[in-house]
Amino acid sequence: MRVDETLDICRTRFIFLHYHIFKNGGTTVESILRREFAGGYATVHGPTDDSVLDGKNLTEFLRQRPNISAVSSHHLRYPKPVVPGWAIFDCCFLRHPLDRLVSLYNHFRRTNSSDPLSYRARRHAPREFMKQLLRDSPHLVTDVQVTQLANSGIFARPANEHELERAIQMFRDTAVPGIVERFAESLVAAEYFLKPAFPKLRLHHIPENASRPVRPWHPRRLDEMEKTLADLWGDDVYTALLRLNQFDTELFRQAQIEIQRRLFLLPDLQERLVDFKARCAPLQLTDYAEARERCRVEVQVQAGAAG
Repeated sequence: MRVDETLDICRTRFIFLHYHIFKNGGTTVESILRREFAGGYATVHGPTDDSVLDGKNLTEFLRQRPNISAVSSHHLRYPKPVVPGWAIFDCCFLRHPLDRLVSLYNHFRRTNSSDPLSYRARRHAPREFMKQLLRDSPHLVTDVQVTQLANSGIFARPANEHELERAIQMFRDTAVPGIVERFAESLVAAEYFLKPAFPKLRLHHIPENASRPVRPWHPRRLDEMEKTLADLWGDDVYTALLRLNQFDTELFRQAQIEIQRRLFLLPDLQERLVDFKARCAPLQLTDYAEARERCRVEVQVQAGAAG
């Protein structure tokens, strides 16, 4: 005899999980999640600035709050938790490591805080500030992003090739990978590939907590950046920081390749970019048609420059 029975099982719980690396556009991502998930969004922290939260901490938090479907945290570290019945969509943004250090200095310089780094930045020019970090704080200037992805953010020694490989693979496996220099493109790809789990999710935004505009990255910018940072920090400091970030630089290069791979898979990419940027623009422009036309020109110009 044939048995045909429907089992009483729980529906899969979808959770959007943002790993917020400092000065990598995370405040903007948080503002998007706050808008899109409203009461279903939460930030989680440890008791001190240097706290580290792991997958077990997060799992315990989410079990107690079944209404939460999006989380962001500065303190949460990879690997992401694996829980039966949960589908966790992790998000992590990376940035060129030296550009990130510039942003770090600008952030602390404009922050009116008693924090020692803020105190130093307000009283010292970029060169002296970076020299002090090189001398006293290797964990802040040495392959920070590789350490975050591959070593749970714990700095005990310089990263090695195996950890670089692990960080690259972890980024490739991320549900929502991003790079700050291609923020819009990263989120356009995310909107498309997240549709099965979050069909109504919209990721348009305006930049939050940005110390300066981030220019779209292109290989031709490398020479320009090298000269700018050598002038800003001095050749010796620039060379030392570049050497300490060789693995972060390679991670960033591989991250660009992964973002481009995902964009290549999108149908109607240019139209999607125009629509996405037009959805961002009404935050400043009330006429959506005007915003869309401006964005169409912008996307065409950027596509021509990249070619």
